[in-house]
Amino acid sequence: MLLHNNQVRLTPRERDILLRLTGSDPHYVTTRDQLKEWAARHLEALPGDAREIREIKAILQHYLPL
Repeated sequence: MLLHNNQVRLTPRERDILLRLTGSDPHYVTTRDQLKEWAARHLEALPGDAREIREIKAILQHYLPL
């Protein structure tokens, strides 16, 4: 992830990982606000998520530069 002021650039690998975890490609995310909104919408643990997926989502929410 590349950051500059309020700008965000996700690498192709990061986008792929987030897509596999959530089913939603964050290709349009270009600002910290958009990243925060995307994370709030897609990184919540769902009832059907495996324990590992819930833990990964929690870690991502904690460490994303929001």
